[in-house]
Amino acid sequence: MVEDEIKRAERRGYSKGYVAGKRRKQAARQREVHCREQQAFLDRAFLVILPVALAAEGWKFGDKPISTTEERVLLAKRWAEEALRQRPIF
Repeated sequence: MVEDEIKRAERRGYSKGYVAGKRRKQAARQREVHCREQQAFLDRAFLVILPVALAAEGWKFGDKPISTTEERVLLAKRWAEEALRQRPIF
């Protein structure tokens, strides 16, 4: 009888560990999917915004006018990041 109880307790412990492991793996997969979706959105937004940022006139970073290609790309990057932050999450 005592041995049966020990075996049942071992099976319950194994079962709980198995379920917890599956839950951890599922959560990790969901985080990975979420990160990939965010990166894909950021990539698309950047590519759409880049031509606008390259043609932008009169924009400034603080007091410094944006004039170089690097500054214009940085502007597009900031806009894309802001678009990601403002993106509604469902």
